[in-house]
Amino acid sequence: MGNTAVVRLVNGSSVCSGALWTSRIVVTAAHCVVDSTGNVTSGPISVFAPGVNVQQSSQTVLKSAVLTVDGWQRRGDFSQPDDIAFLILAADMSSGGSIARIATTEEISAWSREGRIVTLLGYGRTSATGSSSPTPNFINQPLSTLPTWPGGFTATQTATTGICSGDSGGPVITQVGNDVVLIGVNSAASGPCSPSSRPSMTGFAPAAFPELMRRALELTSGTALPTISTGTPRDVTTSSAVLSATAAGNNLLTTTSFTYGLQPDLSGASVTVESAQVSGATPRVVEVAISNLMPGTSYYFRANATNLAGTVTGAIIRFTTLGGVPTVASGAATSIASDSAVVSGTVNANTVASQAFFQYSRVSDLSEIDGTIAAGDVAGSETATLTANLSQLEAGTTYYWRIAATNAAGTAVGDTQSFTTPAFKAGTSRTTNALVNALAIDPTGISKTVVVPAAKSRLQCAVNSRTKRLTFTRPGTCRVKITVTRAGVTSSGNYNLIIR
Repeated sequence: MGNTAVVRLVNGSSVCSGALWTSRIVVTAAHCVVDSTGNVTSGPISVFAPGVNVQQSSQTVLKSAVLTVDGWQRRGDFSQPDDIAFLILAADMSSGGSIARIATTEEISAWSREGRIVTLLGYGRTSATGSSSPTPNFINQPLSTLPTWPGGFTATQTATTGICSGDSGGPVITQVGNDVVLIGVNSAASGPCSPSSRPSMTGFAPAAFPELMRRALELTSGTALPTISTGTPRDVTTSSAVLSATAAGNNLLTTTSFTYGLQPDLSGASVTVESAQVSGATPRVVEVAISNLMPGTSYYFRANATNLAGTVTGAIIRFTTLGGVPTVASGAATSIASDSAVVSGTVNANTVASQAFFQYSRVSDLSEIDGTIAAGDVAGSETATLTANLSQLEAGTTYYWRIAATNAAGTAVGDTQSFTTPAFKAGTSRTTNALVNALAIDPTGISKTVVVPAAKSRLQCAVNSRTKRLTFTRPGTCRVKITVTRAGVTSSGNYNLIIR
């Protein structure tokens, strides 16, 4: 893994290794790019093509610039802070480029704690007395938590396994999924070529030097900032949606997120949720599912992407959750007796589970409610017709009523309707048709009407056998059973009629 990530550097008589991050950027150790005075050289540095046998390849590219921490100077043969440099090549390397991204400092810390096995590459000596290798070599060693310089990391070495002279600046890599990830570059080591009672290797992580990375990318017209484009949400329901975007990390590990809220400019209260991490220059789709939204509500969202170079945001896009406040319509009052009535109405839940109810009052604006009758639950997008029986009403009284329904999106109320409960005067009578009208029984298609007083009401009312009129004889309650026939189908109901 990673032979196309390692290059050989020649700086005068000094030989080092380096990590080919992009086609025009090599990351190496700062002490590999200094002259005999210890200062950063102004002379040529040749860089061989990645992974080649340098005895068989003449392909080299010269550096055009060197970036180090300001004022960096080699002060001896031992490890020192900020030993990292970025070489800007005068031309693109024609091959190589297996490094997908730079590891973050958080990743390196976590991997060090777990002792992750990583790969160290270089063109260094294979023995303490040998010469530099013409081909790259590698070893696999665990990262460690030994203390080191800020921005540095360490890996375990042994008395027989480790890096040697010429490996300085070589890449330390690991594989994450299908990506080759650059942890950093070799700086110094003790081990087979430099005996020590505690062999170890010290390296420096590019991620700890974001300003140098940014400058290197700028000098090569490379892209440091990520790119992100807010996409179209999908699977929008009454309370959830999947937000999407297309993002590219552009050589750096990039974290994507989505911000959403109710304001078109996302001001005020908003929520930000993290999504996937991306790396490399190839755009990929990232998504996140959000829930607990309000039905029938417009939301606004944008995608965000953050890496070491900074944060970029996509356009703000609007979507509306399904459903909304129920649609209601008050119907008519029927079967109006002196102490009861049947009211009806329609409700469409607009895909949000709704609870319907009827309200009635003797006050026209319903500012004082006499009663609320639950009419049932309604769901889906079909319109449902509902009824409710109002009881214990007062005779000869006008009542005002309406249907209403509530759901997560809000409450809707229908138009106010009214009816008056009948009261009958002793000594009067009514025909069957007059009773049908007085009690608001639907007259449509009626071919026959039969009125029969209850046995216990014979003192209060009776039906004249000749005229079929219902006569109210004395004050009290006349309970009657009224049976109607429509198209051969009969239906009946019992009514209490108050006589005064």
